[in-house]
Amino acid sequence: MSLKRYASLIDTWPKDALKRQIDFKALLKDDLAARQNGETEGILRLELQIKSMEELLDSRYRKLYPVSDKLMKPAGKPDYYALLTKEIENGPVEPTFWQRVKIFVSN
Repeated sequence: MSLKRYASLIDTWPKDALKRQIDFKALLKDDLAARQNGETEGILRLELQIKSMEELLDSRYRKLYPVSDKLMKPAGKPDYYALLTKEIENGPVEPTFWQRVKIFVSN
């Protein structure tokens, strides 16, 4: 039963927009396949992992510990966290021509 719940949580896990070499969702699927083949580290560990995944997917800690606008918009650079969140959600943006020139010239 818990393996079915684990599999359904893996299916609902969001796609990683940062385009890393190792996708977390693929890593979870490999773990599920290993558990289905009998390579298990114990039911208690699986139950704790399922509980943690459910809490992350439900944004439990975001609701439990809300962040104020004063923290999210610091006086020095008020749009920093908005841009960071946008980049995480949409993936990295390719640098423009002039940004590449600037990098080339500075090296």
